[in-house]
Amino acid sequence: MPDYSEGIKRDVAEIKFLIHDLRVEGFFNEILHYHVTLNTDLEIYNIEQAQVLHGADVQELKSKLGAARRAFQDYSNAVKSFSPDRTVLLLGRRYVDAIHETCHLILSPLWGRSDQVLSFLPKEARSVRSRRHYRNCISWLYGVHLRIAAFREESNGASVKDEFDIADDLRDFTQDTVRGYVVEKSEARVELLLERMDPAVIAGRRPRFRRMYFNLVMNAVDAMSGRKAGAVHVSTVIEGDRVALRVRDDGVGMSPEKIQQLLADRQSLDGEIHSLGFVFVRQTVAEFGGELAIESEIGKGTTMTLRLPYLKGRVLQPDPSYRSRYRLPEKYQSVPAEPDTARAVPASATATSAAAAPAPPQVAPAAGDNDEERACGRLLFEAYQKSRAQFPGCIFAMAVTEDNRVEMFTHKPYERDWNISHEDLSPMYYQATYRGRMEEDELKAPVVILKPPQSVGEYFDFKEVPEADRELDRFTHMVRDEGIRIARKLIATGLDPQIPVLLSSASRFFTSVSEMHGTAPFPLELMARQRLSAEEK
Repeated sequence: MPDYSEGIKRDVAEIKFLIHDLRVEGFFNEILHYHVTLNTDLEIYNIEQAQVLHGADVQELKSKLGAARRAFQDYSNAVKSFSPDRTVLLLGRRYVDAIHETCHLILSPLWGRSDQVLSFLPKEARSVRSRRHYRNCISWLYGVHLRIAAFREESNGASVKDEFDIADDLRDFTQDTVRGYVVEKSEARVELLLERMDPAVIAGRRPRFRRMYFNLVMNAVDAMSGRKAGAVHVSTVIEGDRVALRVRDDGVGMSPEKIQQLLADRQSLDGEIHSLGFVFVRQTVAEFGGELAIESEIGKGTTMTLRLPYLKGRVLQPDPSYRSRYRLPEKYQSVPAEPDTARAVPASATATSAAAAPAPPQVAPAAGDNDEERACGRLLFEAYQKSRAQFPGCIFAMAVTEDNRVEMFTHKPYERDWNISHEDLSPMYYQATYRGRMEEDELKAPVVILKPPQSVGEYFDFKEVPEADRELDRFTHMVRDEGIRIARKLIATGLDPQIPVLLSSASRFFTSVSEMHGTAPFPLELMARQRLSAEEK
């Protein structure tokens, strides 16, 4: 078997691994589409000088993207034709350089000037309304830019093994880079959930560890590509002298034969472009002195478990120098759009006071029997019917109190040219409430996709749970009960009890109700029939 641990074989393998990880093509296309849309808006609204200047920027971007695509084609042809290693390495580096140059152009504050140009456009312009999506793409490309820089340092021998806290590092990298990829890649249908995160100091090359983790998340998202809702669960748990990093998905699952194939050694990486990600994972786990295990069931999902040695008793403070080099600057972070407050049901009279915590914009105390509250099921279905998008649907967020009052309800139909997200509806509380979509299924019939609250801390803040009572089990029970109350409220206010529902993370909150698990939808009535915790006593 060829030796990929040193020499040119190692260099070729590493450049292949990096290119496999970059995943930039779709994001480049989205950036180009946004700037073409922006230029069209400038023309439509007769902002001529800005349109001419921005048109020149668009042409420059097209030139860079054309060069990058040609570089990839040359690299791809060389790999597939088993060209000499030096040729593959040269063309691979040329393609990476082209990506880096394109990212540098897009990220330059002197190019595009979209923030300044947008100020000339009205709020209803398509480019203004899609700014959040654009900024998410920008944040992802900034992460690509950093990964290429780290790869170059490593290739030049500047990167050395260091010690870092696995939980701390995963939180940072997930928030800065990985979560944006999951949102955009899955069109906000897959959630990335950080669950139990035991701190543990491990030793090794941190950039390589991050790339390995990202590969695991990419595989999990790919496994749910055909689903309308899903979740990737990440945890780190101390188990004896090892820390177990687990990445679990609700995807299609794998057969025992496929698992064995992933875990088996390859004879050669020559001629390979696809399926390199897991080879990189295996090599990195071995470099960290760890072990890899896969558990999977067809139709129910897969759990990847990495057990890595850690330094017992070692505690590290966060490293500000590393964070300053590899964290996403604030100016590149995604920017939520303003919420559609005109459709929002006011919060309850017991909502958090302004002195204790900020409330959602323009949300005021509610009257007890609000007309919209009584009709939220009907309003949701009407929003779905009003949608004029190519694939009709609507989006909503909802919260119901323990005494069965609607605490928050906001919704909006899909529009023809606007990719709307839950963050657009309730930017302050979008991770603290149940969120959902109503869309057409394959038979053009409506189906509801529900997602439970994502952030444990924000959910407890929203519900004003005292610090002393904030246990994970309580979160699970509260979210489960609220899901039941929401199902009952939607039915009571006009939604068909038999409408099909897909519930993300159903096995976590409704453990014993197997009909609600998996990829097949269940009737909303089934969720409404479940017993609340108080009803079981």
